[in-house]
Amino acid sequence: MAKKLDFDKEKNNRNDNVIEEIMQADFPLPKQAEDAKNEAFSRIREMAAASGHTENTENMVQRLQEKSTGSSGKKSTGTAKSHKKFKTVYKTALGLTAAAAVFSTVCITNPAFAENIPLVGNVFKQLGNSMGFYGDYSKYAKQLTDSAEDAELADTNESQEDGGNPQSAQAEDQNTTENNNADKTKDNESYSKTVDGTTVTLSEVYCNEMALYLSMTIHTEDKFPDTFITSDGKPNIKLSENSTVKYDYMDEKSNLFNAYLDGKMLDDNTYAGVLRIPVEDMTVDDAGWTKFYEVRNAFFKEKGIDVDSEDFSFDKLAQALGMDEYSDAKLPQVGGPAISDYVKDIKVPDRFTMELDLKDIVGALPENQDTTPDIPQDLRDEYNQKMEEHGISTDDADYESLTEEQKNLEHQFFTEMWNEYYERYPEANEGDNRYNSWTLKGDWKFNVDVEKNTSDTVEKDVNVVDENGDGVLSITKTPFEITMKMQDPETKYFAVMLDANGDIMPYGGVANSNADTYAIQDRDVSTVYIYLCDYYEYMDELKGYYWSDDYEEKAKTKTFKQLLDERAVASAEVHFDKDK
Repeated sequence: MAKKLDFDKEKNNRNDNVIEEIMQADFPLPKQAEDAKNEAFSRIREMAAASGHTENTENMVQRLQEKSTGSSGKKSTGTAKSHKKFKTVYKTALGLTAAAAVFSTVCITNPAFAENIPLVGNVFKQLGNSMGFYGDYSKYAKQLTDSAEDAELADTNESQEDGGNPQSAQAEDQNTTENNNADKTKDNESYSKTVDGTTVTLSEVYCNEMALYLSMTIHTEDKFPDTFITSDGKPNIKLSENSTVKYDYMDEKSNLFNAYLDGKMLDDNTYAGVLRIPVEDMTVDDAGWTKFYEVRNAFFKEKGIDVDSEDFSFDKLAQALGMDEYSDAKLPQVGGPAISDYVKDIKVPDRFTMELDLKDIVGALPENQDTTPDIPQDLRDEYNQKMEEHGISTDDADYESLTEEQKNLEHQFFTEMWNEYYERYPEANEGDNRYNSWTLKGDWKFNVDVEKNTSDTVEKDVNVVDENGDGVLSITKTPFEITMKMQDPETKYFAVMLDANGDIMPYGGVANSNADTYAIQDRDVSTVYIYLCDYYEYMDELKGYYWSDDYEEKAKTKTFKQLLDERAVASAEVHFDKDK
């Protein structure tokens, strides 16, 4: 029996007064919290109906609603005594009111928490500016509600409308098989799937002219595996390369390569992230490219070129074909096949369905948990002995002074050492393996209906090109990114974009696989500056000027923008604000 506490009468009266003031206060709730509250009360009524205590519970629900929101239109006039009586009623119906009690306590005392209800449908908001391509997605993304639940609700409504009609019941009995098939269909449409204790829930989808963004949560029954944290503070997590996606406007499914998620841990068991798929990955004609490569390699063979030989190189290929530099696009100039004859130009339609088959979720282990074996000492000794026998220095500083023959020998010995290493540790030859990664095994399948949202998307022709027409042809700005359309078959150039303040635009981190796409984030992009630079000059010299530790001091004399104005092959100033 619990020990009875003896409070003095004055303290008891003070406490009653405090309770009365709190209970009489109005607590306006955010819309999401209000919806969650109504859903909780609705479930209480359903439980009461099943238990036969409808009348008593309805009175209690009414009182709960008045206490939590003041919905009766006036403040409560209950006394401390009435609160004690209310507590007694509450205890007698504990099983029915648990959801409402928890909801009222958490949401009323912590409005910030209420605003985050629910997580599903609000992952973009939850991630905030931790995303590489962050911004306000609420105006553009479509929330993915669980259609299976919707279908179940519809079935319930239909049953109620039938009103127990015997003919309806008979028809239901006669169509058991059809109903089972319908249940399977509803399951396929669900946006939350659990496999071996790991639940993947799709939250929102947004697709513009440049990319598709799919937000999701991953929840594990056990604690989430320890994960390597990247330099920008994000867990290194991706979908395995065995994962596939099939768009209904494409003939075949394709693998999700480099499908890194951009997100963060919400707690020890829950990760929220975003999968970004660039449009160029959604329009690859795999069958067409396969056919082109077959015809191209046959053309090479006719010219006496074996692409599978050990000494094959693109420099030798270009020389054999009489090209200054090899390019697939320029093969027709030397009698070879044209890409356009085999590869279709595919566009993403305004509406489409994507079938996702997510096979395994992979994360990089922290460095202190990486157990990748070192190269055994006997293999190192063998490499060093071969180098010494041929009079080749093993000092990296001496590498550039080696003859071409010595460099070839060093490459041979180095390759032999690593081949022997992978024979001993074959798993280490795989990018993600048991030494450096963890894996959540599973097979989560989803069907997602997508509608492109092109609002606030602007495309501008810029023609920042050289005398041959190579360079930046156009740029496209969406609410979250700016992408440059490049024509540079020989990779001669590096294109740079500066914001209105003259600073280099940021990339989107792991979610970005395109060097010509920039994240807008909080930058002023009312005006942007585009520069076409010689690739090697930019990499070896120009970019170092901006990223140097003393750039702020150097900028007092010459800004990065001024440097590019002097050195770029071509440039343009582009205005996005409507006033210019």
